[in-house]
Amino acid sequence: MRVATSADRPAIVALHLASWQSTYGIELSDAVLRDVLPGYLSDKWAARSFGSDQITLLAFDGDRLAGFVCALTDRPIPLIDNLHVAPPLRGGGLGARLLKGVNAALAERGFRRSDLTVLSRNTRAYAFYLAQGGEDEGEEEDMLVGTPVRVRRIGFDLT
Repeated sequence: MRVATSADRPAIVALHLASWQSTYGIELSDAVLRDVLPGYLSDKWAARSFGSDQITLLAFDGDRLAGFVCALTDRPIPLIDNLHVAPPLRGGGLGARLLKGVNAALAERGFRRSDLTVLSRNTRAYAFYLAQGGEDEGEEEDMLVGTPVRVRRIGFDLT
């Protein structure tokens, strides 16, 4: 694993897009996944500074980006904003290593908790986060690419 730099943006966007297109059809239409999402994710990552207000870790399979995790640290409880593994590599433990890595980096910066949201209908990801020690803190409303969705907030104790 290594820390991301701005040079990694294209690879991050490509993996993020592949991950959402393979999973988020439970909430987003095919048209949004195909026509809107590429620009949305490109804009999202173009706005990221890869500075001290976030921690983005990358994992590789050879020379290819296999997964990444990003935590936003500009708040009292950091938000794990993204954790994505290339669809063909899911289930092999990479997601767990990325989550542990980012939570360890957050703890090193003095944070005591982190949290994230997961789509309520994404039962596989929900089960994964609970298996990694996350605590379900309840369901709430959110927006995903302009679409109202229900999410579950998952918290992690970093002490």
